[in-house]
Amino acid sequence: MREGELVEALKVRALPEGSDDHGALVEFLRLYRDAVQFVVNKLWSLDKVPSISTLHGMFYSELRKLGFRAHHVKQIYVYAKAVIKACKRNNGRKPVLRRLTARIDKYDYKLDLESRALILKIHENREVKLRLLTSTERIEKYKEWSNYEIAVKVVENEVYVAVYFKKTVKFRKPRTVMTVDVNFDNVTLAVFTSSGELLKLKRFKTPLRKILTHRIWIERIQRRYSRSWRFIRGVRRAIKRHGERIRSI
Repeated sequence: MREGELVEALKVRALPEGSDDHGALVEFLRLYRDAVQFVVNKLWSLDKVPSISTLHGMFYSELRKLGFRAHHVKQIYVYAKAVIKACKRNNGRKPVLRRLTARIDKYDYKLDLESRALILKIHENREVKLRLLTSTERIEKYKEWSNYEIAVKVVENEVYVAVYFKKTVKFRKPRTVMTVDVNFDNVTLAVFTSSGELLKLKRFKTPLRKILTHRIWIERIQRRYSRSWRFIRGVRRAIKRHGERIRSI
């Protein structure tokens, strides 16, 4: 029987154990963001983004001097490469990074699911201790999984963590096939046997038509005031009203 790898993320809010931990984490994330921006600035004018091995030779020593651990450095230029490729694929301008976020390799943190304790190894051989805020039910699911990297971010002084887990699963021969038909007013689910016999049919009403109508109005307003909609209060208010109606549906 063939095997494959299943990947899931446990996304939770986290509390630093002390004020020093929060300050150290923010300091690390700012340093990490600035390092990614440094790599982006250096590579932006190149016609082709170098390979990972070339990036390693270009930036490893310099980034290590900033106090980063070895795996931090690798994550920095891998992230920078992904950002550049995404922007150039969309014909965008050179990105200016503002978010405080970082991906951390499995060698740079310790996770205890039982106690919901997470210790991050940051720059200059320092550590940050976090407490994951999640239920026992969510934790139980991943006890048999293996964790690898995590993503940490700070938004408005709140700390959020995504722990990525993976496990090997065996593929089974399906006995039924499900089809999904998404329309403006409904979603239709149909279950068939492998021979094509219909077993079950179910329709669910959806508000997609109403949502799309408000979305179209938002795009029309933005096209009409393409250069100034961000700066005109009345236009922003009109866009906000349509957004609120979408969220209230």
